[in-house]
Amino acid sequence: MQKKELKQMENLLLNKKNVLLQEVEDRFKKYRDANSGRLTDIAEIASSVLNGELEILVAEEDIRELKQIEDALARIKAGHYGVCEQCGRPIKKARLKAIPFATLCVSCKEEEERECIENTTQTRYDWEGSLGRAESGDVEMEEMDKRYLGNKLIEFERDDNKN
Repeated sequence: MQKKELKQMENLLLNKKNVLLQEVEDRFKKYRDANSGRLTDIAEIASSVLNGELEILVAEEDIRELKQIEDALARIKAGHYGVCEQCGRPIKKARLKAIPFATLCVSCKEEEERECIENTTQTRYDWEGSLGRAESGDVEMEEMDKRYLGNKLIEFERDDNKN
């Protein structure tokens, strides 16, 4: 990538970073302001909590994107910007214009997504299969207390009232 194009991408990333920083600041301010008033009605409290949680979730996503932008800016400075981290080939300019913090070329990204779908499908199949065996009595209920789903451990609370 030429120096002029790199400078354009750097400016694009810096502008995006500034916009996101302002949005995150506004979201946290909105969350803080919404929770500073006295809420008396239970519906008002529930609505405020839900809105606040939504604002925090969106802000967390913005923060993840900010991290990706910071990483892209570091790659520009290091001279590695626009190179696929998987295969080492150049990432097409059209992809970088659409996603300026992309780290994978289209082929490698598609492969990553395909593997993710396959792993998720297999995990779901394994989980559903073991649940079915537990319901049919092949697996002790104590073994059902914990199951892995994807990369996260999900803890199931047993209902001791059920047989």
